[in-house]
Amino acid sequence: MQYTHIRYSNTLNDEQYAYLTDEAQGIPRIKCFRDFLRMAVMEETEVSGRGFSAVLHPGQFMASKVELGQMWKCDRKTATRIVQEFNQMDIIKSHPSNRTTIHSLQCLSVWFTSEGTVKCRYFKINPYVRPIEKSSRKKPGK
Repeated sequence: MQYTHIRYSNTLNDEQYAYLTDEAQGIPRIKCFRDFLRMAVMEETEVSGRGFSAVLHPGQFMASKVELGQMWKCDRKTATRIVQEFNQMDIIKSHPSNRTTIHSLQCLSVWFTSEGTVKCRYFKINPYVRPIEKSSRKKPGK
């Protein structure tokens, strides 16, 4: 089904909101969040690739670190770190496999569309947020 006039109902706590709106990051986390919202399927979707197949449920999306790095114009390590931080913040939950990763949005409760509402089955009403662990290593020459 083609949905139109899509609006999202998200629930974020103070720590999650502060993380997403931190402007000191090289890649804006709010942009990454928007990309995740747009990639999430709104109805059961069968996906397959070389040597794997899966069914995505409303609120899930499939993306490898390489694909995310290309989308955000960064390297795979940076994309991996961003995904890890989103997992630590309990915004998404990632399920890696040997071919790709399926991510579930935990802060999205429902989509509102012209065609009606669609519930996200992965919504977590009261997330526990662990602080982001920053690397204490200094960059060479500093």
